Amino acid sequence: MMKRRSSLRCCATLTFVCVVFLSLMQVYNWTVFNSSPSTHEYLSSKNRLIADRRQHYRAINETQSSTFIKKKDNHNDGYSEYVVKDNSDPFMRDHYDIKKLHNLGVIRTPEDQRLRDEGHRQHAFNLLISDRLGFHRAIPDSRNKRCVNETYPVDLPEASVIICYFNEAWSTLFRTVVSVLDRSPQRYIKEIIIVDDTSEMTQWRDPIRTYVDKNLPKVRYVKTPERAGLIRARMFGASQASGQVLIFLDSHCEVNLHWIEPLLSRIKASKSTVAVPVMDIINPDTMEYVSSPLVRGGFNWGLHYRWDQLPDRIKQVKDYLSKPIESPTMAGGLFAIDRQYFNDMGQYDAGMDVWGGENLEISFRIWQCGGRLEIVPCSRVGHIFRKRRPYGSPKGQDTTLKNSLRLAHVWMDEYKEHFFKMNSAARNMPYGDISDRVVLRKQLGCKSFKWYLENIYPEQVLPTDKKDAPLSLGKFKRKEKVASALRGQIYHLHSSLCVQSESDVFTKKAMLVLEPCQDFGKEYKYQTWYKSKDDELLLSDILCLDVENVFQGRSFARLMKCHGNGGSQSWTIKKNGSVMMLYNPATGKCLRGSQDENGSPLDLGICDDTPSLSFQFRKRPSRSN
Repeated sequence: MMKRRSSLRCCATLTFVCVVFLSLMQVYNWTVFNSSPSTHEYLSSKNRLIADRRQHYRAINETQSSTFIKKKDNHNDGYSEYVVKDNSDPFMRDHYDIKKLHNLGVIRTPEDQRLRDEGHRQHAFNLLISDRLGFHRAIPDSRNKRCVNETYPVDLPEASVIICYFNEAWSTLFRTVVSVLDRSPQRYIKEIIIVDDTSEMTQWRDPIRTYVDKNLPKVRYVKTPERAGLIRARMFGASQASGQVLIFLDSHCEVNLHWIEPLLSRIKASKSTVAVPVMDIINPDTMEYVSSPLVRGGFNWGLHYRWDQLPDRIKQVKDYLSKPIESPTMAGGLFAIDRQYFNDMGQYDAGMDVWGGENLEISFRIWQCGGRLEIVPCSRVGHIFRKRRPYGSPKGQDTTLKNSLRLAHVWMDEYKEHFFKMNSAARNMPYGDISDRVVLRKQLGCKSFKWYLENIYPEQVLPTDKKDAPLSLGKFKRKEKVASALRGQIYHLHSSLCVQSESDVFTKKAMLVLEPCQDFGKEYKYQTWYKSKDDELLLSDILCLDVENVFQGRSFARLMKCHGNGGSQSWTIKKNGSVMMLYNPATGKCLRGSQDENGSPLDLGICDDTPSLSFQFRKRPSRSN
């Protein structure tokens, strides 16, 4: 009985403590949401309204997005039928036209929206545009002009092009394949092998295989017996190949004009040279093709790949913009290698799992064991750089860390201690048996990692050094004010209100709202928009109009730091007389004032004749006497 009373007293005490704690939290939250700011006094009266508005629209998003928070179903991919179709437009097959490309993303129906949303969820790019674009399309020649004068031997070796994929969209997969066929002399293409790494999207397996068999005679479809991961899937594909040269490509690429001759010519000159094309950028939201600057591969001591700017010693070489450049590492997705050399030097480390770190491992091995790794500027291949990786490892483990441990223990000698200082928890983590790779290093007579740093990557800086690290590819910086003919307020015709930030012009992630139009002073400045030559819209020439995507929910307009890469920060004007709609190609929708009242937020809607989509650029009125 005493024990029972004691238990009841404990329960009552715990209940009381919980009630007090929750009450304190409510008081704290009320204080946070209702405290007035110390700056921008003219906005202080809006604080509670902003907090309430954010809470309200967060609740809307959570309600509308509830169907997204569920177990991933790879069969529910937005398609009503499973048929591979080439939707290539005859005009776009021969002309690269940005306006027509943007128009491909227009969302006209709920089915379009569903396909786009599911595409982003499963592939992390705009599937609606990709499917409408088809397999054949023109892209801009991104090579330096000096490349036009470069000549190559005619008797180049034949290549087997190996394209591995897991849960890849069929339109990007076949655009990769068809671009190789369209832009390569057929005498250099022995075969194209597409390796299905036992994709979970089994509904597409037969349609893909059938399309290959019926339409692409030089292409072979093969499938791994079970999920192997990218590393072992590439080894599987290489075992099926018969070409003298192996060219590995990711499954969401487009090769450019005369891409293959520069690669094959380097391998013809030396079988121990590994040739890497320059990776151009295909925007994942709009499928725009953008030329990349000439950079080379490096790494940091956390063993992450990075893009380094070219050192001065390379820039001093005549015609460096068109001649091969030695690179300490490669990104790993795209490269050409002699097949016999690939086998002799140990292929990939089969003890590595799925993806991550294998690019640094093979880069170190190439250099330390007598090979050469080059960036070839006159070979260009576009690659969709996704904002996230849409799949993980089968068992959910951190494969990059395990793989990095393997390469550190095999190739980095005493310099692996710098990696462990960056990641102390990794020191005692398992990484499998590496004895066969240690034996391989001895058999190949490989040099030390110290030799690699001193002779191949002298620009690299040790964590203990007081020197600056190599300059990496910098982030976008706006150097000067925007020059534009369009400057003024964005005036919403239906409500007679103007677009401004819910907070101020400096607050990132602030929502855009409709407020009474101001004519002068700070309030006017805070409603002044600039349209740049890159189709950005900047509020007070500071932050860019961007879109927060909420899949299967509403997409709200927000202010974000300008990144200079287009995508969701690109806005084109669709005019109907003096009235305009602001179209965002990344979402396929137009800016919308969904409610005609002060403080109502702006979102995006299907572009139609709805009055809520109608805006004007309103110039500053002149002062009256």
